[in-house]
Amino acid sequence: MKVTAVIPARISSTRLPEKPLALIGDKPLIQWVYENVSKSRYVSEIIVATDSERIIQVVKEFGGEAQMTSPAHPSGTDRIAEIARRLDSEIILNVQGDEPFIDVEVIDTVLKLMLKDQTIDMASAKTYMTDISDFFNPAIVKVICDKNDRAIYFSRAPIPYFRDEFLQYKKNGKLSKEIVSKICSCTYKHIGIYGYKWEFLMKFTKMKESFLERAEKLEQLRALENGIIIKVPTVSYNGFGIDTPADLEKARKILKG
Repeated sequence: MKVTAVIPARISSTRLPEKPLALIGDKPLIQWVYENVSKSRYVSEIIVATDSERIIQVVKEFGGEAQMTSPAHPSGTDRIAEIARRLDSEIILNVQGDEPFIDVEVIDTVLKLMLKDQTIDMASAKTYMTDISDFFNPAIVKVICDKNDRAIYFSRAPIPYFRDEFLQYKKNGKLSKEIVSKICSCTYKHIGIYGYKWEFLMKFTKMKESFLERAEKLEQLRALENGIIIKVPTVSYNGFGIDTPADLEKARKILKG
């Protein structure tokens, strides 16, 4: 089965203007993502989907492929679907363009799963929580799954709700080390990578925005509300996305060691 990875990259960003072009070391952010995706043994081609001629030029300069898409798309998934309609690939991989250190383990785990079980229409990935502050951070999406790694729910809220432990927190004003360790050992952070069967991606983008999707501002909830199974395997990668100037500085410091 042919796999195409599509990396959405908009030039405008409220918190970090021209984010895909921001330098980390001597490379722009979009190049870091592109090169890490290229390490996958399952990806046949990589395309940056953008609304900017500048991004297209930068991608071409480092030897990558980029295609122009409509600036009117309401989401990255719609931008990816525009590219996918031109392709003959059976699987489309959506890789966020803001994770410079995305590990090939994440990419290949998702793709291997979909290639092995061709009944899977949509897959993503998760990793264990390592910082309790992430559990309470609405910018970090949490996911809970059943015993077969099928997503039950995604949320910006801390899920699951540890009733007894949180009652203690309200009483004492802090969480003990034991409780923090317990929470981090059994909660998951969602990683923003998605594998789609081509046919399903076309159907998904035609589905109406759902109630939970609007409430949480999470597109994947549209799939769950429509009864779609999303497989979410666990990986060891625990990176982060670049959303703010502080995130960018953090990435630069990591690169410097």
